[in-house]
Amino acid sequence: MRQLKLAGLVLVPFFLGACGASSVCEEPRRYQASQPGKRIEAPEGLDSLQPQRELTIPDASPRPPRPEGGPCLETPPVYRVEDN
Repeated sequence: MRQLKLAGLVLVPFFLGACGASSVCEEPRRYQASQPGKRIEAPEGLDSLQPQRELTIPDASPRPPRPEGGPCLETPPVYRVEDN
């Protein structure tokens, strides 16, 4: 029983500390630095690819940058009811 209490005293601060840690979303993600690649060219003897059948990825819609230290986008919004 004493070992269980000791383990609890050691592990509880770790679990509580994990909840208060800073968000990982502050770091840029790998996909944010991606660049479009060059077009694929068919080798000699094969039909060339049809440009109208290529999948084009549209640019992201412009949005203002998040404020420094703002919450993560994955964090749900705060729900408040305002009295009129």
